[in-house]
Amino acid sequence: MKFAASVKKVIAFLLCLALLTSDVTVTNATSVDTTDVFAEISTEMLKETKNAGQEENVSEADSDSNAEDLSDTESSESTKVTSNTGNATGTEAVEGTGAIENTEVTESTEATEAIEETEKTEETEQPELKTVFDYSNDAVRVVVTLSNETDLPVGAELVVAPVTVTAEMEASIDKAMEGESKEKEEVVAYDISFVKDGKEVEPGATVQVQLSLVQVKEGDSASVYHFDETKNEMVDMNANTSADGEVTFGTDHFSKYVIVNHGDNNVTVTIEHYDNSKYQAQDEQSAKIYSDDVRTMTPGAKINDYNKALNWDVNHVQVNGKTFSQSELENIEIHEDSVVKVFYQAKNTDYIGEASFYDYEVIPYDTAGQQRADLSINADSNYPSEQKDNRFTVGTVSQNLSENQYDTVTKKTGQNGITDDQHINVYTGGTGENAKKTGIVTGLSDDYKEVLFSVNEPGVFPKDGAAAAETKGLTVKEGYRLKFSQSGDTYELKEVLDKEDNVAATAGADFLPFGNNNFYFGIRYDVTFTLGDYIGELNYSFTGDDDLWVILDGKQVVIDLGGIHDALTDTADLWNYIDRTDKNKEHHLTILYMERGAGKANCNMKFTLPNASVIKVVDDNVPDIPPEDPIDFTEKDVEYHKTAKLTDWENREYQIDLDASSLATSQSTVEKTQTVDAMMVFDLSGSMNEILSGENQLKDVGKFSSVKNNLDINKVYYWNKYEKSGWWPWTYDKSVGMGTAAVSGNVYAKYPVKYIDGQWKKYVNGSYQSISDSDVIATWTSKISALKDAASGFVTGISDTSPDSLVGIATFYGIGDEWNSSTEGKLNHSLSKVNKNEMIKSINALFADGGTSPQKGMEHAYSELQKAKDDNRKYVILFSDGEPSSNNDKTQTEKSAEKLKGAGYTVITVGLGLNKETATWLKEKVASAGCAFTAETAEELNKIFQKIQSTITQSRSLTGVQVTDVIDAEFELTDAEIQRLRADGAQVTVNEDGTTTISWLDQEVKPKENGASGWQKTIHIVAKESCLGGNNMTTNVNPNSFLSFGGTQLELPQPTVNVKIDYQITDTADTIFLGENLENYADDAEVRMKNADSAGLSQVNLTFYTDKNCKEEITQENLKKERPKQDTAYYAKAFLPVEEATDASNANSTLNGVIYKNEAQVEAAHVDGEAYAGKYDVKVKTGTLILTKKISKKDIRACEGDPIFTFKITNQTTGDVYYKTLRFGENSAEDQTTTAGMFNVKAQTTLEGLAQGIYKVEELDTMGFTLKEFTADTNCASQIAGNSAQFAVGIRSRDEACSFDAEDFVTTAADSHLQADCVNVTAKNNKTRSDGKLTDTDAVKNQFVIHEKANSTTDVDNNFTTDVRK
Repeated sequence: MKFAASVKKVIAFLLCLALLTSDVTVTNATSVDTTDVFAEISTEMLKETKNAGQEENVSEADSDSNAEDLSDTESSESTKVTSNTGNATGTEAVEGTGAIENTEVTESTEATEAIEETEKTEETEQPELKTVFDYSNDAVRVVVTLSNETDLPVGAELVVAPVTVTAEMEASIDKAMEGESKEKEEVVAYDISFVKDGKEVEPGATVQVQLSLVQVKEGDSASVYHFDETKNEMVDMNANTSADGEVTFGTDHFSKYVIVNHGDNNVTVTIEHYDNSKYQAQDEQSAKIYSDDVRTMTPGAKINDYNKALNWDVNHVQVNGKTFSQSELENIEIHEDSVVKVFYQAKNTDYIGEASFYDYEVIPYDTAGQQRADLSINADSNYPSEQKDNRFTVGTVSQNLSENQYDTVTKKTGQNGITDDQHINVYTGGTGENAKKTGIVTGLSDDYKEVLFSVNEPGVFPKDGAAAAETKGLTVKEGYRLKFSQSGDTYELKEVLDKEDNVAATAGADFLPFGNNNFYFGIRYDVTFTLGDYIGELNYSFTGDDDLWVILDGKQVVIDLGGIHDALTDTADLWNYIDRTDKNKEHHLTILYMERGAGKANCNMKFTLPNASVIKVVDDNVPDIPPEDPIDFTEKDVEYHKTAKLTDWENREYQIDLDASSLATSQSTVEKTQTVDAMMVFDLSGSMNEILSGENQLKDVGKFSSVKNNLDINKVYYWNKYEKSGWWPWTYDKSVGMGTAAVSGNVYAKYPVKYIDGQWKKYVNGSYQSISDSDVIATWTSKISALKDAASGFVTGISDTSPDSLVGIATFYGIGDEWNSSTEGKLNHSLSKVNKNEMIKSINALFADGGTSPQKGMEHAYSELQKAKDDNRKYVILFSDGEPSSNNDKTQTEKSAEKLKGAGYTVITVGLGLNKETATWLKEKVASAGCAFTAETAEELNKIFQKIQSTITQSRSLTGVQVTDVIDAEFELTDAEIQRLRADGAQVTVNEDGTTTISWLDQEVKPKENGASGWQKTIHIVAKESCLGGNNMTTNVNPNSFLSFGGTQLELPQPTVNVKIDYQITDTADTIFLGENLENYADDAEVRMKNADSAGLSQVNLTFYTDKNCKEEITQENLKKERPKQDTAYYAKAFLPVEEATDASNANSTLNGVIYKNEAQVEAAHVDGEAYAGKYDVKVKTGTLILTKKISKKDIRACEGDPIFTFKITNQTTGDVYYKTLRFGENSAEDQTTTAGMFNVKAQTTLEGLAQGIYKVEELDTMGFTLKEFTADTNCASQIAGNSAQFAVGIRSRDEACSFDAEDFVTTAADSHLQADCVNVTAKNNKTRSDGKLTDTDAVKNQFVIHEKANSTTDVDNNFTTDVRK
């Protein structure tokens, strides 16, 4: 009793504590009704007693102990504290004890009173008021529950005594059970009564009696009868029997009770399923389509649904041989063990299934109408191996072009066990065993997508759209489907439908869906099915040609009709290959059909499979655009070069090499594996503990021993740890597999379970441990679970495809508690060569809590990638499920992203369950272009990580590439080279500016393979004759030389070469006027000699000489001062300064180990046999003066002497003076011509060799004559003034009106001044006579001789020369 008292005190304390801490003011507390609670506890006690099979009787002392134990126990399910229970000897019941949670409580004063009352009762040990009486022994347990403690007097005891069942009692039972279908398996009787002070007492009201007997077991039913001895009859107490065998009834008096156990009262029904069309009474088994169902039913129940078959209708039903129509089925009652036969009739309909259709080109033609073996399905480039002796072709050997003819021979073992040769690409007639060629196809890859061949095949059944796009001569016929006629579970090919639902082909002969002459095509479709309880036919049948392979579950070829042959037939009974016991496994049947030529096409297909679905496993549609946002290619996606090298120095010939290799990555056609450096940065904020579906709790899968073979090794599970809770005997297993995060307060699964190192392990207290068979495995559909699965798959993918890549993990998460916390970054796994097991351990040990600060993880990623001293492409994969915790976190994250991208790293973001704003922020502010992904489900997240892994570690060909090289105008292509390039597919255009454009369009640039570039071209060029040459000359023109793809244009490099300089200078000439110097001529002459239209020669330096042997050098300045008096030649040498050759140019101009380059200056070629390279001729032009004198003939008188006239010619520019005389008469040197008119005789004299200048002509006074008229006829400027005339020789006036002022004339090198070279002056004289003088001839003559100027001009006159220079 002390223990019970202690418990009561604890309860009272808890009640007071509840009142003090409650937020609710209780104004009217009520006592707790313990009746129902006691009923629940009593029931549990009965169960435990019965299950334990107690053998000893419970004494009164034991009962006291049990009662105390019972009072100590709380109900864990209802969380209520029940009242104390009594036993057969009596225990006090305590009122006022209430629930600790979710119940009303009494006021504190009442609780205090209850405690005081309890203590008083314990001290006086007064009899207890009771509501429950319990009696038990090894055969029976009886619990009587009163509705009120006053229904029996205090101190009453329950007495139970067995009674022998008499024949009289048996007869009364039989009578009572008349008309009932219940069995009477066992009968027992007990006398149940209450006794006080040795006398029986009866309750004052109806009480509840519960019986637990060893005779009545779980599933049994029982009746209780009161035996009325006075009437010798049984009165039915209308007892109820629970599912676990407990018998309950109510009564208001006690005496002898008889309990009749009816046992299991259900009926057994066996349901059999038959194909009505095949049923025969003498052979039922062959008509069965599903295994029998055995059901247990209560008598009179009805079968709700007879139809077990999916593709069948119920025709009628037989119950124990009686036939019921379909309309009667719902009214059939089952009262006894029965056999029900269900007869089905097949549903008939059309079934359209998805399939892959491929059209093969065996002999394709190009746009020029030429046959192209390299574009055929059998093209050499399509085969994965260079081996040619085992190649499988579409079309027979003779139907292929010679380059694609492969008579492949393999081995075949016939039915007789003999191995023989078989020619797999040769038509074999007939329908016998020898016609088919076996062993060509061996199965499928694990994902069912790739067909496995034993021979080298060109890709006739591509595994995806990318592979299809890369296969030459193969076209995916999109939209085509197969139409079957379906009858029950049997499907028979009927037609092929095109994408407009037109019938493209009908099953049977002439099966040609792509045209009557197209005998080269393939079809693949797959069928999934599950057996369930199906036991009917399970087969696949084919009749046709050519190749037909049927593969079960990807591993077993159950029909092998390979080869090019006539129509063959084969049927596979799939029951011979399938484990019948695994009824729930989904099976996979793959059908591969090929028409490979030889001029016939037959196809009939039929199969019987339950729960079948025709599916298309391979996504072979060639995508026009990537499924994600298109990514702009950059120079990082391609490696490209242009090089130039010397091939002939003397002839100035060079070779240009262009090459490119793809570095681009995508989910498309995989060409090669890349090695990368990848840092994963994971968001481990508290929100990652949120669930994606269902409730946030562990969902048990089962004990490890029973589920370990069904667990998915690619997923993370959790250990749901259970601990015992509660007080005996009401203990229960409580889950402690979930915990609460310290910062966020989110619940999380504590113990991850992962398949590592070939076994399942659980992560407990910082280490991985082995799992016990009794451990309960559970799932938790949280965000972090999805991340773990996706990241583990990412690591596994890189480990399998790119094992030399470096991978690391950084995280950001919260530390502290809900009152004081911060977000930290952590390097969980340093960047290192991928170790799958260790990294998966790290990933699955991740724990989430706290806020979101991505930059703190990104900084670790940057640091790790900076340490990687390799040429690998570098990536950061940032995963997050929400926006950063603060604006500062967001700003710092953007800065970290810019820092990473600025270092050349690609930043990929993956968001899970993001809102639109956060997704946009990640895409625009954090991720590299085209590298932002979002997911809403775990499945989407897993696919994204798979895609990223595939993308960054796999490179693909670039297609649609254009390469254009514009050859510099200094170089050209020979006609033969132009023809070669055009034959190679290049477009060649010679441009007006002298450049040459060479373009290759729509090129495929593959990744490097074995060190060889993915695309290569060669151009041969030669320097033009007009090319001067030089060092460091570029061979192409930018920006017009480029490589372009995907909207990106990249300039080609400009390699430089040394080109042999080979040049000449040009002879030139000038005409000057006598008296001019070469000031206005020499520079222009130098330019002309350099042929300066060529930019290269403008840098030439000329050196002039006055002699042809080039001994007497004259500088350019002195040359300008020269005033040649007669035609003169000057001679020149030329020297071209040359830029020093660079190392790059020297490397490109090395031939056979010799570096070819031009020296610092290169001299121009000499004129043959001479010391000079060019000549400058200066021609000197002079002016001419013609003096004409006219007089009258009659004025010539011998007696008076010869008339002599003197002219003075003054070069006013130089000061030179010349005289000229004209004499008439017999002694005249000039011709005297008679003319008409007054002045009828004339004489002329000419003065030549006049230098450039302004001249004045004067006629000196002549005795006996007077100047009458002075005229001038000239092509230069002139004027008459009295007895003189002025004219300009070798110069031009600026203006037509000329005052002969010096400013009015210009002296230039222009040719026009050379035209001012001739003056014709005419003087007419009248005769005058001076008296007293007879003659003046000698005087005049002597005057001329002694004239001061005559000494210097004697030659002009006395020697009769006409050239002043002589």
